[in-house]
Amino acid sequence: MCFLWSPLVLFQKLFSTRPPGVKRHGEETPVFFDLETTGLDTAGCDIVQLSAVSGDQVFNVYMLPRCPITEGASRVTGLTTKGRKLFLHRQPVDTVPVQEALMSFISFLKTFSKPFLVGHNCKRFDCPILLRILREFYLLDQFRGVVLGFLDTLLLSREMFALQKYSQPYLVQHFLQKSYRAHNATEDVKALQDLYTVWRPNTELLNRHKFIL
Repeated sequence: MCFLWSPLVLFQKLFSTRPPGVKRHGEETPVFFDLETTGLDTAGCDIVQLSAVSGDQVFNVYMLPRCPITEGASRVTGLTTKGRKLFLHRQPVDTVPVQEALMSFISFLKTFSKPFLVGHNCKRFDCPILLRILREFYLLDQFRGVVLGFLDTLLLSREMFALQKYSQPYLVQHFLQKSYRAHNATEDVKALQDLYTVWRPNTELLNRHKFIL
């Protein structure tokens, strides 16, 4: 079953800190985000984990999916369900109702100056899923009133660098000389912010790759 918290307790559980990264005062703010889902069908899968980071502010929430998690998705993410409980590598995790999680995410985004969402392969995958579920809960207009747009670092990296591969784990290994726990949304967004900080894309590149859906 899902655990319900008061707004104050929910805020405390969802937000944590890490060393400062991207500056976000008085100008557009990149907010790095990622989803873990029940599968790869963007028209029908559900969100299981939603994470975001900008500078030292981290957001993370798990949701009990409303449809089964595919075997392939469980194998990659370690997320499974049994009854009305969600497990990560066989350990139970607290979940938040989908609408409450989305509203908390919007509240998180409101804390930044002119936020735009940055994700790896987000134009094809994360964005369609997130917008579909926001629309389902009548939160899409509120979300669009906060977020300026999106940036896909997969497309950005393909223009910036001539490489053999452009998967995020490969890029992290290539530019940061480290591996990380990929396919955990929180670890993915932290690694993506580190990549972006190293890349330092110029304004012209950013403007060319930003998009609105």
